[in-house]
Parts: sequence; C-alpha cells; structure tokens
Amino acid sequence: MSSLSSERLLALPFCVLGKRLFSVRLPLAVHDLSLVDALTGREPAPLQTLPARSAGRVLCHVPDPGWRTYSVYDDRITCVLVRDTWHYLSLAGSYEDFLASRYSIKSRESFARDEARLAERCGGALELREYRGVDALPEFQRLVGQIDGARRGPADRAAERRRPTAEARGYVLFAAEQPLAWMRLQVAGDICLYGGAGEAEAFRGDALATILHLQVIRRLFAEQVCRYLDYRPGDGELKRQFANGVLRSAVLLDLRPGLFNRLLLRGLAGERRRAFASRRSAGAGMAAFALR
Repeated sequence: MSSLSSERLLALPFCVLGKRLFSVRLPLAVHDLSLVDALTGREPAPLQTLPARSAGRVLCHVPDPGWRTYSVYDDRITCVLVRDTWHYLSLAGSYEDFLASRYSIKSRESFARDEARLAERCGGALELREYRGVDALPEFQRLVGQIDGARRGPADRAAERRRPTAEARGYVLFAAEQPLAWMRLQVAGDICLYGGAGEAEAFRGDALATILHLQVIRRLFAEQVCRYLDYRPGDGELKRQFANGVLRSAVLLDLRPGLFNRLLLRGLAGERRRAFASRRSAGAGMAAFALR
C-alpha cells in the first residue's frame, strides 16, 4: 500500500528564462509508493480527494514510462522533479537458484575463493550475526561505530540517535570475533528495505562488501519471510551487482490547475530538463527543494 504523509511544505523555485527569481512555499501531501505498488501498477487517489488546503501533492517513486517533464491535464498540472533507477531483489525461489540465474560459474567460484581468503587472512571463520528488535539494535549501532570509526558523518550519528523499531534489523560480519562489515535493513510488511552498509577501512579491496551482501541475501532466502529486498531508488554499483530486477522511477509534482501554478511549473520544468540533460544525480536534483 502507498502511504500518505502528513502535509508538508515544499519550497519551489520560480524560474524565468532559467533564472531563479524567488521561492514559493506550498502545502503539499506526500505519497511514497512502495515497491509492491510500483510492480502491481497501483494508481494513487485522484487529486480532488486531497484536503482543500493542499496545493497539490508529491508522488515519490512512481514507475516512469517516459513521463514528459511538464504536462497539463484537466484536473492537474504535472512536473517531473527527479528521474532515477529503482533496483530490487526478488526473494522467490532459493538462494542457489538466485546464484545460478544471476552469476556465471566462474563468478560463483570466485565468491567462494574470496570468502576463503578473507577467513584465512583474519585467522578465523566468518560469522554473520543478526541484531533485531529494540533491545539488540543499540549493540548493532555500537558495532557500526567501531567499524566505521572516524569516517562517520552527521547523517550516521543522526541515524544512531533515532529510537530503534521492532522492524529494524542489523547484520554484522565477524571474523575471529572481529567486526568487519555491517548492513542495515528495515522490514515493512513483506518487503526488506535496504538501509545502507559499511566496511572496515583496513579490509577494503578484499571483496568484503560482496561477501557481506551475499551472506545476508542467503539468510533472507532461507527465512522466506520477505518477498523482496528493496534497494530504493538511486543507482549504485552494489545495487546493480545484487539486484535481479530494476524499474525506472520518478518523483512527480502535481498541482491544482491555475494560471500561477502553470507559470510556476513551466519555469521549473525548464530547470529540470537542463538538470536531466546534464545527467546530474537524483540527489543533487532534490537538494534544490526544501521539504519539511
């Protein structure tokens, strides 16, 4: 099911001939579509169902069949804010089937050799430990800090301060009782949401990220609790390496019809077209908007 957030303010730049003259803050409803919504083609509710105080809505992570950057409809005006790729892993079948369908025999043999070399270097067998629930996750966060060390930034420390939920999971890969790498997941219904991963600086280049991801994926296949591992929109080498499905996605802004809204979105669409043409990342594109 898609989720509707509480109403929030979005600062939109008013652009004329490519120049930003000022910003307009509008109250908008924000829908965040789930992977299941996207795969099944679930449609959002009509714009008219929104409260009268809302100027429109933001539809996050909708499948992108090739939306025009700016479109005018009878009931709304639409602008594409972000275009992205959405990688995911279907957990149907077995882990062995996943490996056989995704990687060559040579690659699978390489994975096994990398794991053996890492265990030999560390002087002990590899062990994946899982941390689940509000009581176990503080220990996971402590281990993340130990692994990342000085590389931890403000976003990492903010994530640490958030109260763990029952649906959060952490995984840490150990060798000879030494924590080497971590991964964070969040379970939402029958979907696992990817929340990031990290590895010890001293072991970079030892295929540690690959070993960690494959061990976690093996466990998810064995549990058969979740249908998908959702890597969320945003491209990346690790996402491409382990996903077996991909969608084109977009963030759409729908405003109610009106002359001012037409002028606002027409100017914004021109700025977005230039951003898409220059291949700026989705994150860089959304950094221009202050969503509160």
